[in-house]
Amino acid sequence: MLLREDEFQRRYGSFYQEALCEAQDVAAHPERQKAALDSEKAGQRPLQLRAPQPDPYAYRAILSRGFVRYQERLKNYIVAHHEPKAAMRSFLPTLMDIEPNSRCNFRCVMCQVSEWENGTRTDDMTLEELQAFVECQPGLTEVKLRGMGEPLLHPRYIEMVQYLVGRDLWVRTNTNSSVLHARDNYRRLIDSGIGEIQTSVDGATKDVFEKIRRRSNFEQVVRNLTLLNQYANRQDRPYTRMWVVVQQYNRHQIFEFVELAKRMECRRLTFSLTLNDWGQDQWHAKNAQLQSLDLSEEEQQRLLDVMAREGIEITVWRQATKYSTESPDTLCPWVFGRPYISSDSRVVPCSMIANPDVMDLGDATDFERVWNGPAYQAFRQRHLSGDIPTHCRHCYKMP
Repeated sequence: MLLREDEFQRRYGSFYQEALCEAQDVAAHPERQKAALDSEKAGQRPLQLRAPQPDPYAYRAILSRGFVRYQERLKNYIVAHHEPKAAMRSFLPTLMDIEPNSRCNFRCVMCQVSEWENGTRTDDMTLEELQAFVECQPGLTEVKLRGMGEPLLHPRYIEMVQYLVGRDLWVRTNTNSSVLHARDNYRRLIDSGIGEIQTSVDGATKDVFEKIRRRSNFEQVVRNLTLLNQYANRQDRPYTRMWVVVQQYNRHQIFEFVELAKRMECRRLTFSLTLNDWGQDQWHAKNAQLQSLDLSEEEQQRLLDVMAREGIEITVWRQATKYSTESPDTLCPWVFGRPYISSDSRVVPCSMIANPDVMDLGDATDFERVWNGPAYQAFRQRHLSGDIPTHCRHCYKMP
């Protein structure tokens, strides 16, 4: 928290005491919270496909433990969720994307990594670098430990997850699932205490999958995900989420993806309906040709029926034109609260850019100075003024 203690108490003191008591109750009696959530969920049927959300029981339990253990974290969280968008921030980020490595063994057609030499941008972040950085981030509640690389190629990735989980942080990742079988990674990843694992599956058949995810092996991925899902399902908590980037090559397979999810025993399936452009004109032009139509009302209704019949949670994620300059409330929130830390310790605005060669706001080893430094403030001010930077325009409804 960057707000002075006396000012915090003046603004939020009573709210803080109430929130702390609530966190203590959840941390002490998680079974009561689970029973209440299960009761609330029972019999509910959504009227429309929603955006994906973390498992509410596990998410709240982990955050509550962290708030009780690190009360400065709770104070920072309260400021972050009450302060209006502004160029200067009075809190440190509660959520970050941290990239352990920027190298991948696939060359997916819609991904900027496919144009990097040997599928690599720079060296891996070390475990010690991650620890040193996170220890200087007292406000963190959640980390997405993944960037422009396949995280399980990092030799100490599981140790990184364990370290973050040990600090009562909600940790999630996504994987191309190519090496889940190696070294019992599928089992070790679940046992690490990770919050959620998004598994990228962009083709429901071998020909489509390997056309999009070049250098992949469809059969191996299916075997690996079946192992992962079976092991996860025995833990009585939804750890995994099948993530489909919908595009021209696989648009016709919407309902085949549901069948594949069932075959691999996956309980949650998300259709991502936006192809990212990484803040780059050439990728905007390239992926605009691959961008597919949104789901029709008929398709959405059929998917809702499948949810009710099969018990698979189906959600949708839309990023393009998600924000607007109509008011501060409709501006991109990531600009004001969710930075991306690259594997070479550079601060990037968000995971939609995910590359300091495109936009670099400063040195992450001096993060607090960068967070409210002139470059970051100027970047935020452009959003506040409606002068959206070129790198960010794909996420906005532009006039």
